[in-house]
Amino acid sequence: MRDANNGRGGVMAALAGAGMMVLAGCGGNGADGGAQAGMSRQLSTAPVAVAAAAPWPVWSGWDFPYNEPPLASAPAVAFGVSQLTQSATQTVFRGSHALQAGSVQDYRIGVFVHHDVFYYQADATAVIDANGTFTLTLPRAVGSADRAVLVLHPASYNPLSGANCNAAAGFCSGQITGTTKLSLPVDPAALTAYTAAYFPAPAPSTNPQIAALQRMMNTPQVTGGPHGAGRLIRSFHDMDSAFLYDQALAVIAFSLAGEQASADQILNALAASQTASGAWVFAYLTDGADASPGVDMRIAGANAWLGMALNAYQKAFGSTKYLAMSTRLHDYLRAQIVPVTINGASRSGLRFAPTNYVPGRTGIFALEHQLDAYASMHQYHALNGGAPYLAAAAALRGMSEGLWNGTRFLGGYDANTQTLNTSERYLDTYSWSVLALGNTGSAGQNFAAALPAMCDYFNVDGRLDYPSRKVTGIVGFYDVIYDNAPSATPFVWSEGSLGAIMAMRQGAPAMACAGNGANQMLESLNYMVDKLGSMPYATRNADASFTSSGSVAGTAWLYYANRNKNPYAHY
Repeated sequence: MRDANNGRGGVMAALAGAGMMVLAGCGGNGADGGAQAGMSRQLSTAPVAVAAAAPWPVWSGWDFPYNEPPLASAPAVAFGVSQLTQSATQTVFRGSHALQAGSVQDYRIGVFVHHDVFYYQADATAVIDANGTFTLTLPRAVGSADRAVLVLHPASYNPLSGANCNAAAGFCSGQITGTTKLSLPVDPAALTAYTAAYFPAPAPSTNPQIAALQRMMNTPQVTGGPHGAGRLIRSFHDMDSAFLYDQALAVIAFSLAGEQASADQILNALAASQTASGAWVFAYLTDGADASPGVDMRIAGANAWLGMALNAYQKAFGSTKYLAMSTRLHDYLRAQIVPVTINGASRSGLRFAPTNYVPGRTGIFALEHQLDAYASMHQYHALNGGAPYLAAAAALRGMSEGLWNGTRFLGGYDANTQTLNTSERYLDTYSWSVLALGNTGSAGQNFAAALPAMCDYFNVDGRLDYPSRKVTGIVGFYDVIYDNAPSATPFVWSEGSLGAIMAMRQGAPAMACAGNGANQMLESLNYMVDKLGSMPYATRNADASFTSSGSVAGTAWLYYANRNKNPYAHY
C-alpha cells in the first residue's frame, strides 16, 4: 500500500548498509494522508474489454550499464560507471563521459557515499581523460555503504553549496527532486551529469525475486532483541526507510520460499522494537530507530500484516520461536476491535490507530485493515487455536462484509462523521477483498463480480525511465479514482497491479482489460524488473508518493504473483 493504511507514510529517511558490489540506479514514497481514512463511491458500469491486446513493451533509448539518471530523455552529457572494484584499501569507479575532449579540464568529479545522509568524500581523486573515460579512487573500502553518487560538475561549482548541505561537516541530506523522484545529495539541475553505483548485500537464493529482497538487506545490524541480532530490509533501494508493512511482505516471501535465515534476520531485528502494547510503529530507519519519534503511529493495517508474516513463518518452518511475540501482537489487535454502528447495524471493527496522531484517526475503520486482521486472526487460530482469535476473525469478517454495498466494497467508515466512504475508490478494495474473503460472501454475495471494474484503473502505456533504460507500453493499474473521475495522468503501480492480477486469476480468470488478461499483464510487469532483480514501485508519474525505485512491495508481490502464492490464504 502506498499510504499509512498499511505500507508507507510521509517518512523519507536515510541510514546505512553493507555488502558486495553491483552497478545500479535509485527513488521515494508516500504520505499518511487519509487514503483509507476516506471512503468510496458507487461504481459505474465496468468498461467492455476490447478484442486486441495493447502492444507492449517497446524498448528505446540509451542503456548505460545500470546507472542513473531516470530522466524523460537521455542527458546532454552521458556519464556512467562501467566498472566498480573494491579492496581492503581502496574503492575504484571507472566509467565514461561525453564531454568534449578540449573541455575536460573545466570539469570535476566528486563522490558522495550514502549512510544516514550523503557524505562528501573530499579525499577522493578523479582523473577525467580526453578520450571519454574517467577513474575515481577512494582510499578506503566502502563496505558499510549502500550507494555512492558520483557528480560531474563545472570546476567552479561547490557540491556542498546546496541549502540541504552542511559544508563544515561535509554532508548533504537527501532531497527528492521533481525530475527524478530519487534521494540525491545535489539537485541534478545544478550538475552537468550524475550517476550512481550500489553495494547490495549477498543474495544466496536462486529465485530472482527472493535474491532481490536479500540484496536490499544491506543495512546495519540491529541488536538488543530477545532472539539475537538481525537486520531490517530497506523499503527502497535509494532510501533508508524500513516500513513495517515491507518487513512483513519480505518475511512472508522468505517463509514461502523456505529462506529461514533471511526471515530470522528481519524478525530478530523487529523483536527489539516491539512496544509494551504488543504492536509496532508504522516505520523505522534501517538501524531500527523509530522513523517518527514522539508520534504514536501504531497503525492497524501494518501491524496486521506483520501478524500474517509471523503466521507464515510459523507455518513454513514449524517453529514457535516467535510465537510469544505473535501472541502479544494478536492480543493487541483483538483489543483494537471496538463496537461501531453502521447504518443502524451493530458491528465490531478494527480502528485505524489507538491515538489521534492525525485528528480523527481513532474513528476511522478502513476496509483493508479489517481484511488484513481477519486473515491474520484466522491464520493464527488455525495454527494455535484459541476461541478469542476465532471470534475476532468472525467479527472482522462481519465488519468487512458490512462494507459491501451489493455491487462493490466501500473503502471504509468514518465514525467521526458517521459516513461511509462514497467518493474514493481504491484498487486494493477490489483485489484484497477477494484475496482475503474469497469469491463469495457468507450470505452468498458475489464479491468476484466486482473485479471487472478494476479495468477503470487500467493503463496501457506505463513508461519506465529507471534505471537509465527506457521501456514504454507496460500495462497495469493505477491506485485510486476520486469521485468516479478517471485519472488524467494514469501510470502503472506495480504492487497494486500484481495484487489485482492475483485476484483476477482467483475470481475472474476470463477477465481482460483492453484485451489483456492476467497472464499478459504479469508478463508485461516482469519487464519492469531492474538489474538488481527488484521491481520498481511505479512507472513514471506525477505523484510524489509513487517512486520508480526498486521496492520491497513491488518485488514481494511479484514473487507472490509469479509463484501464485496468496499471502491472505487460510491455513
